[in-house]
Amino acid sequence: MKSRFLFPTKFRSIGYMLFGIDILYAIIMKIVHPHGFAKELQEVQPLGMAIGNDINILTIVVGLFLIAFSKEKDEDELITQLRLDSLHWAIYFNFGIFIVSVLFLHGLQFLEVVAYNVITPFIFFITRFRWRIWRLNRSLNSETV
Repeated sequence: MKSRFLFPTKFRSIGYMLFGIDILYAIIMKIVHPHGFAKELQEVQPLGMAIGNDINILTIVVGLFLIAFSKEKDEDELITQLRLDSLHWAIYFNFGIFIVSVLFLHGLQFLEVVAYNVITPFIFFITRFRWRIWRLNRSLNSETV
């Protein structure tokens, strides 16, 4: 079975590079601006900070997108099924967090969780998919020994 909407395998390493660089940038920005999102809503942002935030968000999303939707070296029906199952669980997890946030958080806390909830499906999907691939490889290796 051929997957039509997956990037070539080499794009995954580009995605990891973008994601890693951007996480470092986000940590530095959190140290430099410890109040972060809540303070920015109360004040007018300098243009450089607003552009920096936009670039940060776009880089994280593009990096995670490339990681999540790049082909495996051996893409077959089982890998496609694992990918679909992981995506299914990622959506459940994402909406679970969203429902809990709606019920228990208000104001700026809710807004911050919703902002992070944009990348949560990618992170959970990648984590679960990689874990399932690892378990599959481990079980195949134990069968061959």
